[in-house]
Formats: sequence, structure tokens, C-alpha cells
Amino acid sequence: MPPPEQKTEAPPEGEIRLKAESQEQVGKGHYRARGFVDIRIGDTRLQCERVDLYEEEKPGGKTSRRIVAEENVVFMRGEERLSGDRLEMDADTGRGVFENAIGYVQPGVFIEGRRIERLGEKTYRVEGGRFTSCSQPNPRWNFNMTSARIELEDKVVARNVVFKIKSVPVFYLPVIYYPIREDQRSTGILFPHFGHSSIKGFEVGTGFFWAMGRSFDQTFYADHYSKIGWGFGHEFRYAAEQPSRGTFRTYVIRTDRDQPLDYDLDWNALQMLPGKFRATVNVRQYSDLLFQQQYQDNFNLATSRSRRSGANVQRNFGSTTLSLAADRNENFFGDTGRITEHLPSLALRRFPQKIGKTGIVFGYEAKAERVGFGASDAVESFSRFDVAPQLSRPLSSSFLQVTPSATVRYTRYTSSYLGEDGATTVLGGPAIGRRFFEGSLDVRGPTFSRVFDVGGPYTDRIKHVIGPEVTWTYRTRVDDFNDIPKFDGTDFYLGTNQIDYAIVQRLLAKRPGPGGKSIPHEFLSLRVGQTYYVQISDGQNNFDPNYSSSAFGPGFTPAHLSPILSRLRLRPVPSITGDFNVEYDVNFKQLRTMFFSAGINGARGSLRAGWSRVIQLAELAEDRKVSANTVRGAFTLQVVPNRITLNGSANYDFVRKVLLQSSARLRWETQCCGFNAEMVRYNYNQRQDRQFRFSIDLANVGSIGNFLDENAPGQRQGLGGYR
Repeated sequence: MPPPEQKTEAPPEGEIRLKAESQEQVGKGHYRARGFVDIRIGDTRLQCERVDLYEEEKPGGKTSRRIVAEENVVFMRGEERLSGDRLEMDADTGRGVFENAIGYVQPGVFIEGRRIERLGEKTYRVEGGRFTSCSQPNPRWNFNMTSARIELEDKVVARNVVFKIKSVPVFYLPVIYYPIREDQRSTGILFPHFGHSSIKGFEVGTGFFWAMGRSFDQTFYADHYSKIGWGFGHEFRYAAEQPSRGTFRTYVIRTDRDQPLDYDLDWNALQMLPGKFRATVNVRQYSDLLFQQQYQDNFNLATSRSRRSGANVQRNFGSTTLSLAADRNENFFGDTGRITEHLPSLALRRFPQKIGKTGIVFGYEAKAERVGFGASDAVESFSRFDVAPQLSRPLSSSFLQVTPSATVRYTRYTSSYLGEDGATTVLGGPAIGRRFFEGSLDVRGPTFSRVFDVGGPYTDRIKHVIGPEVTWTYRTRVDDFNDIPKFDGTDFYLGTNQIDYAIVQRLLAKRPGPGGKSIPHEFLSLRVGQTYYVQISDGQNNFDPNYSSSAFGPGFTPAHLSPILSRLRLRPVPSITGDFNVEYDVNFKQLRTMFFSAGINGARGSLRAGWSRVIQLAELAEDRKVSANTVRGAFTLQVVPNRITLNGSANYDFVRKVLLQSSARLRWETQCCGFNAEMVRYNYNQRQDRQFRFSIDLANVGSIGNFLDENAPGQRQGLGGYR
């Protein structure tokens, strides 16, 4: 096929320009040209070895012109290129028929056929041929069909189709709809995926993508599982003017004909409203815990014991935020669930800001809300009104920061617990008010620093900074504490007198910044802290959220000292991070918890790893059993950049010596297609499942994977260009 012609001026409308080695008039209205023939008709160009031009007068005085071209025929129009043995074409309409033709039509479709008929400027009909979007010299895949209709920059509809990888038939479809729009967002059927699961059996699934517009689309999914039946999914997505966008995913499975549908909902949206109001929706719901554990392949979700739904509307007025929210959360403990809900909550907050040039910082928070808590069959509700203004006055120097602050809090409850001194936890008592004053003094420093000249490849100099952090907090006594309904952390304030203290060390290095200039970079920090509770008679240390266990000693007697909490953070370069946290109980003289996490990001991939260990508190060493000891990791590696990608994950329980979950995914992609293979194994909560899936991505056509997979958002993204 000749190279694209350089642009030249097209002939006037209705004019035919012909160049050839020889030309002659054979008869009336019949002209013949031989040798290398070059014909231009408007924006269309023909080249061949032989051509016959016929002119015929029609009633009304009009003349029709027909061209018959043979031997090495080449048709060119814009980006279209077709070549074949013979072409018969109407010179006035551009319609014609190619025999034994091969070529290229917009945007990026290669076609071949025994007969290719040009029905108009943007429509072709192909018989006995094949087509592909793979631009390799030897296409890696193609669709063989008996017939097809091609609408340029829109779609290909083919019948009796055999999909082949190289020359190997893969499957047969009676009809296929293949989108070829320039923006690669076309309504059509997604490429299917295939797989097998020990629990669900053999599975096959596909979807229908509806491109409603550039910013709106929907996808409908259907999966068949040989052991459990059918699964159906729906996804609606939109992306309006920033930051407005939303994704609503729904999936249902009928696991037993005698049981109701099991479902999984994942809805998230953020929408800007008139008047600069901002609305958000967040729903994470499923039919029951057993369904989530048995069929959810996202390990984080499969091990989660909570369901939630909520909506929020807020508006900023300078430093003040007004918000109206409603939410419902359910956390499962065994077979029972605890429900907490706000129906609704109206809040007004002012973020702490300086008042003029006084240096005094003022902020407040005020809430009016209807809250409820309880089990699934019995939710108790009450109203709560809470206001908490705060004043502070930061004072700082180069090595010392001192911040005194004062807060007054008043909370009104419309109901209280019945019984003397909160003997029962049943609501129905009279309204109750709570007020207290809280003062604190936060001191950071004095800090001491020293610079070391190291002269290494990492940095020339390292700065070591060390200093204490001390916070003294005094809160007046809270009367009738046991009568106050306990909904969240707002209700657990007790009178206290405590000191939080810590030693903080930081190591900084001069490292190249974004502009190439050296800037300070904190590559290591270590904080070791503890709390001393001066007042412990009311059990103040039982409600400190900073520690995993309450501060009590052997015999469960109250203790003044909290556990020691050590937090180490390592960040030598922005692409490498590590965190190591340890909690040591000084009263029992034993380690309580340990947690480690690390991450590496690079041009060729990423690695994430985490380890956590929890030991039960006990006076005797032989009773200090490890209650949790798990390690988890995930990685992504581009084995061949932009060609072969491997990723996987694993979760191991050292206590039970069980590999809870493992997965491996391989993706091989070329310019025109991609192949995905996935293996997943589960051994969690009596779920033993082995899965394998396979899917193919073709140019202009996306595919779907498992709707409940941990990588589902990346797999459920519709047709090409939607990825």
C-alpha cells in the first residue's frame, strides 16, 4: 500500500482528474486508461493499473459516472486506505464494491474481506472476512466473521464471529458489537471473563456499558456460577465540574432459591450544590456477615465487621463550617450487632484562629443531634446538645513553644439512665445536664540540636534535634457520670488531673528538593511517651483513647502510669516509608502490642508490608499468650515496563499458622490488547476457596473481572479509554 499522499488542492466538486500512461475513448461515454492510473475525485483518490470510466445520461439531463478499476487497486480518502483486486464505484456518490480487499478505516480498524461494499461516506459492509484493531505486522488477535457492518468512528456489528488469538480459535459469538469511536467511549457489550472457584464453581460473566454522555455512564453486569446460580451488578458513575463526582456500585447474588437475595452496596459521591454547599454520600452495606465472609474477595472487606451509611451537607463561612449529617453504623460482635446512628446531627464549628493582633486563638464547636444506639431489634434514642468554646494563647521562641488553653463545655441530654447512680443502662430517666471546665498547658521544648558533618553519598550533614513534649490537663469533676447516656467519646469525659510527657528525637538531612535546591528532610523521628494520672479514683485512665489497654496493675487495681508508647518513623527518601510502634505496659512489665508497616514505591513497582502482634496481659509469664500475630504484604512489579505486570498479596496468621489469603495476578499487554490471569486462595473463617480467572482486553473494548474483588475498581471501568 503506498504511503499517505501529501496534501494537495482537491478538484472542484463534480470534476474528475485522471492521469495515466495511456488514455482512449472506446465508445460513447466509455473511456479507458492503462498503465499507472491516478484518479482524483474531490477528497477521494484512486490508483490502479486499469480503469474504465462510464458516463450515462439520465432523465432530466443529469449524467451519472461509474468507475471500474482493476489490478492493484488502491482507494484513499482521509485516513481510509483500501486495496484489492477490483473496485466498481459510483463516482458521484462514492458508493462502490471492492473484491478481495484489505485495508484500514478510521479510527484504527484493519479489515479484510472477500467483498467490501462502501455504502456511504461513513458506512461499509464486509462479507467473508475479518477485522482487528491490532496494528502489529502479524496481528495477535482478530475477529473472523461471515458479515459485518462498519460505521466509521462509531461501531462494528458483525455476525457469526470466531475470535482468534493468532490463528487459534478461542470462542464463537453469533453477533458482536465492537465500538470504534475516536473518544473510545461507546455503548456496547464488554469482553467476558472466565474463571473457577471452589465455592462458586465455574463462572463466566460480562457486562453492558452505556455511555450516556462524556460525564455520565452506567454498566450492567451478569455472572453465572455453576454451583450457586447468578450474580447481577450495576454501576452508575458521573464526573461533573470539579470536585463533583460519584460512583454507585450494586451487586446481588441468589445463593439459594429459598433464600432472599444477598447484596453488596458500595456508594460514594461528592456533589457541589447551589450556594456553595457541599454534599457527600457514603454507603457500605451488605446483606449479612456470612455473605461478606464467603463471597467478598477484598480481604479488608471480608474481615470487616461493620456496615455504614451516611450523608452530609456542609457550607463554609470563612473559618466557620455549618454541617447537617445523618448516618447509621452497625458493628457485629459474634452473632449480634451494635448500632449507632445520628438522625440527624447539626453542627457549627469555628476552626481555631487568631483574634486580630492579640495573639489569642479562639475556636468553638456546637452540636444539636438526635442519636441512637442499641442492638438490631432495640435502638434507644435521645437528643444531645453540646457546645464547647476554646481559647488559647501560643507563645514561642526558637527552642521553646508554650500553649496554654481553656475550654468550657456544656452538654444537655434529653434522657438519662434509669436506676440509682446508673445501676441499669436503660434510658427513660429525666433530662440531665453536664458541665465542666478544662485547662491545659502544652510545652514543647526546650529543644537541643547538633549538626554532624558526615560527607556521605546520602547527605553532607545530618542535624539531630531532641526535646521533651509535656502536656498538663486538668478537668473539673463531672457529676452524675454514670447517669449520662454513653454514645461516643463525647460522653466519656471524667474529671482528671494528668500529665502526658514524651521525648522526641528527629534526624534531618539536606536533600535535593523539587527544584534541585537542597532543603531539610526529616528522615527519622522517634517519640517515646507516657501518661501519669494524678487522679485515678474515678477510673480516669480507663477512657484514654491513646492506649490499647487501660492503666491498671496486677489485681486490676487502678494505676497512675499508662503504658509506654514508642513510635518510630523512617523516611529516608519520599518513596520509602517505615513505621514501628510498640506499647509496653509498665504495671505488668510486659510488651502489649507491636506494629510495623513499610512501603516502597519505584518506577518499576511498589511493595507494602505490615506486621502486628498483640499479647494478653497477665501477671504470670506463662499466661501471657499471643492473641494476634499477623503479617500481610502486597506488591506490584513491572517485569517488562508497559508490557508485563505482576502483582500479588498475602495475609498470614502466625497464631493459627494459617495462610489466610494469597493472590497473584499477571497482566500482559501490547499496543492492541491485554491478557489478565488471576489466582486467589482463601482460608479464612471456615472459608476454603481457590479461584482462577482469565480475561482479555482488546483495543477499544474493556473487560470486567470479579465484581467483589480487591482490584474491582480498576477492572470495572468499561470500554477502552474508560480505563
